[in-house]
Amino acid sequence: MGLKNRSNFGKWLIAIVGAMFLIYSVFLLALTLFGTDVNAKVTSYRQEYGERNETIRNQYTYLFGYEFEANGKKYSGTGQKIGNSVFLKHNDTMFMKVRYLPSYPFLNSAYDGNKTHLNLLISLIVGIGLLLTSRKM
Repeated sequence: MGLKNRSNFGKWLIAIVGAMFLIYSVFLLALTLFGTDVNAKVTSYRQEYGERNETIRNQYTYLFGYEFEANGKKYSGTGQKIGNSVFLKHNDTMFMKVRYLPSYPFLNSAYDGNKTHLNLLISLIVGIGLLLTSRKM
């Protein structure tokens, strides 16, 4: 009986992770379809750790923070990206493209066109795949 309960736990865990991927893809889809673009001021930009341990050399993880104004209020967000070894020094003139939902500006994300569409597609496929896998267990 213990083995059956363990199996159910794994099934539910995979289903929950799949549902989280689907929720994230719905969020990205809503931003893509209904979002408004704005230039956000970069408030922080830093390199995290050292070089990434991957086959492509000179790849680093950068963390950034941004702030924008919508409907007379300031909103902020954070994100990360992978870049090369050229480290950009933070100054007051750095801006980036951000997309937010006009009715809920606190739901926002850095927007990079094709990369965002690719992220949407991948998260949707992974979420559906995990949910289908959990159903067949």
